[in-house]
Amino acid sequence: MGNWKLVLTVEDFKRLARKYLSGTGFGLVLFSAKKVVLNYCQYYPWDDARQRLVDLNQMIRESLRWGEPNISLDNRGFFLWCVPIFLNNRITGGIFSATRPDSILAERGEKISRAAWKLLELACKRNICNTSLMRLNRQHGRTNAEKADAIHSVKQHLSRFLYQDPREIYLQEELGLLSAIRKGQKEKARQIINRILIRIYSLGREDLDMLKTLVLEMVVLMYRTAVDRGADPREMLGVNSSYLKTFHEIKDDIDLSNWLTRWLETFISTGLQNVGPTPPENIALAIEYMKNNLNEPLTRDEAARSCNMSPGHFSKIFREKTGHTFTDLLNLFRVEQASDLLDNSGLSVYEIAFRTGFNDQSYFSKVFKKYRQMTPKNYRKHQA
Repeated sequence: MGNWKLVLTVEDFKRLARKYLSGTGFGLVLFSAKKVVLNYCQYYPWDDARQRLVDLNQMIRESLRWGEPNISLDNRGFFLWCVPIFLNNRITGGIFSATRPDSILAERGEKISRAAWKLLELACKRNICNTSLMRLNRQHGRTNAEKADAIHSVKQHLSRFLYQDPREIYLQEELGLLSAIRKGQKEKARQIINRILIRIYSLGREDLDMLKTLVLEMVVLMYRTAVDRGADPREMLGVNSSYLKTFHEIKDDIDLSNWLTRWLETFISTGLQNVGPTPPENIALAIEYMKNNLNEPLTRDEAARSCNMSPGHFSKIFREKTGHTFTDLLNLFRVEQASDLLDNSGLSVYEIAFRTGFNDQSYFSKVFKKYRQMTPKNYRKHQA
């Protein structure tokens, strides 16, 4: 990395830093040739980045790799984020920012994310970031990232899954999957299928025959459910019959994944999207609302309103369709998220409790122990 002066002048960077500060409240530094060359973010100790377990060069490379701002957390609980700058198609440095020491507790994920994407937007507008290359990497990277995250989750947290067999895995995802299919949302349906496949794969492990058996059971479940909810059984049978002819030719999990993707495309096109909405679709909306607001003080009544149901009816249908009470499933989701943060961040237990919707640390520890059979602190020690 180097030659940053061929990309922008000192005055250009000053103007950029002033605009960013006025819009976000954060300062900027220009990093090139393994050092900070312009510093308008002096509240963060950039020279101590390595002692804080942050590799600035690696952050720039990761930003390019995924085509989006790279956000990291140092071992003192400070967020840093960056975007690369280019000379033609070659990286010549990076622009960084960081959280302020006097307001670290107030600067949480959503605010940091907005500030990071604003930095990318400004860099692209000034043509110091390769917009087309970043966009291409972002499109390619998101598919890989979703798969990688799902595989990582399976490997690290298999013991914490709520389900014990493919039927339970499918039933939990069923509402969202059928809703996506009815609405013709192919990309969303693919994402759900990918989650189901990876979880089922975790049960089959390296046994391809077992894996194929589990996937085939899921396909049969989808067929039966679709017919039960109004799909034309002759069309559904045609979909399954044509694809089952090639099923026995599958040689590995990659072939299986490709087969399932092709099957889904045909399955969607059979007219299942014309099946009328049913009450369980509302529960899928409520579950999505819960997952998107885990850090908020959610109540059953709020979840019911999110899917246009009365609280009493919501409680009844929710338990019938999920096998859990609202509070139980909400706590399970929160503990799962807290477990991920304990595994993959340096945040304190108090910070993690706050981020996952537990305003009382002692209550967080109590709930966490209920589902993990150990306290958050012991869990982190055990995982380490």
